[in-house]
Amino acid sequence: MKHIIRAFVEAVAQMYVAKAERGYAPRQELDEFVTLLRAVDWSTDEQTMPPPAIVPGLRHLQGAIAGGYALGPCPIVDALRLCIGVTPWETYYAESDWSRPFLGDFASGELVGPNGFVRSADISLGLFLLGPNTTYTEHAHASSEVYYLLSGEATWRLDRPTNTLRARPGDLIHTAPDQRHDIRTGADPMLAVFTWKADPSAPSYHFANGPWSDGVVVRPPLVNRP
Repeated sequence: MKHIIRAFVEAVAQMYVAKAERGYAPRQELDEFVTLLRAVDWSTDEQTMPPPAIVPGLRHLQGAIAGGYALGPCPIVDALRLCIGVTPWETYYAESDWSRPFLGDFASGELVGPNGFVRSADISLGLFLLGPNTTYTEHAHASSEVYYLLSGEATWRLDRPTNTLRARPGDLIHTAPDQRHDIRTGADPMLAVFTWKADPSAPSYHFANGPWSDGVVVRPPLVNRP
């Protein structure tokens, strides 16, 4: 299984190199992501993952695959075809007022990272699935993050509700540490690669008074996490 994940990670690293050369996201950021991905220790044992859980959002996976691989044949898609079946999908978040609007249409699977099949304390990489017409509620986190869209389309709102960025397959979206953002999908589900660096175990947070408000910082409860 580890060789499947390693091939996918290297395909993502190669894609980041290409994106950096074309001016996507801060060059230094992408270079650091590539360095960390290529520094993963593949000699460690694969981790035993928790038993598969019921993840309602996975009902959108077939639609994301059917509508996608919109990038066409390429190394990252070829590697994804093998990797998607070994992804340890989960809801990640427990139910709360903040997560309830998207929880039934959401799935995430960490392949490399603090809780992945291959452990790393420096970087986290996995797959992110969001159903159609769904908003991944506004939040922030201390880690720098990159999304790379594989299928579907979505709109990111960054820093404030009026600052929008539309993303399509092949696009890369970067969020800086502590940058507030949400993600809104359209008529089709979205499948993306996510990568976190710095402190990949640092949890997301939001504010108690609701999306794009202020107030007390709240860290949403997680599933299968300390």
